[in-house]
Order: sequence, then structure tokens, then C-alpha cells
Amino acid sequence: MTSAKQPFPPTPPTAGVPEVSGTTEVLPAVVQKVAAYAARELPGVVGLGAPGSRAVGAVRQTLTGSTENVGGVRVELDGDTAKVGLDVAIEYGVGARELTRALRRHVPEAVEQIAGVRITELNIVVTDVLLPGREDEPAPPPAPGAPTATL
Repeated sequence: MTSAKQPFPPTPPTAGVPEVSGTTEVLPAVVQKVAAYAARELPGVVGLGAPGSRAVGAVRQTLTGSTENVGGVRVELDGDTAKVGLDVAIEYGVGARELTRALRRHVPEAVEQIAGVRITELNIVVTDVLLPGREDEPAPPPAPGAPTATL
């Protein structure tokens, strides 16, 4: 993983204030955090990551008080562009096709607006579905080599 380095555009000079030049570097963790937050903003996304990683994230949040759970988000930066992978758990009754279309619109827009990084590829894996009345029981992980569906 590399970081995105972008020249900061010069601002118009202000009377009596010298102009300062430099570069701006956006780290992969920033893109990861923005993508995770943007994904969680959409109705129907109940969590990121596989059931086991979500459980570990919940324990970490309880122990540390941190709300920065970015498990289930992978970022590969190349200059000012990125490839992002999202593992999402969805709410029962929400169409996976419609939700992934919404994620492909919303997440890249948020990342570009906030971090200044353009997402060129967004790969989404639906890892779980939260059934009504069964919030405490995550679905078991698929067996190794189990078939998957591509949307």
C-alpha cells in the first residue's frame, strides 16, 4: 500500500501573508475510515466484515471505547486512485443488488470529496444477512470452497 500524494493547489495570496507551498499525503487508513463510514451511512448495511471480525470489533469497541472499526475494508492506493474492497453484512429484506449499486455510488463519492482520492474499483462481498429477531446470532462462516454468487 502506498499513500496518495497530491500537490495542494495554491490559494490566492492574502495581503501581508506569505504563500506556503507543499504536498498533501493521504494515507490508506484515511481512505479506509472514510469508506467504512460512508458504507455504514446507507440503510440496509448492518455491519462490515465477516461475522467473526464484527464480533472482535464489538469487543474492541467495548474495551477501548473506540468507534473506529474499519474491519471489512481493504484499500490499495496508487497515487491519487484506489481500489477498495468492502465486506458487508446486510439487513434481511434489503435487495443485495440495489444495495451494492448504492454502495458503488455513495462510497466513491464520499472518499473523493473527503480524502481527494478517486476510487477506480470497488469490490463488494456480502458476508452475512441479519435476520429479524436474531441480532445476537451471526451466521456461521461458509465452508471452505463453498460456492458463491456474483452480483
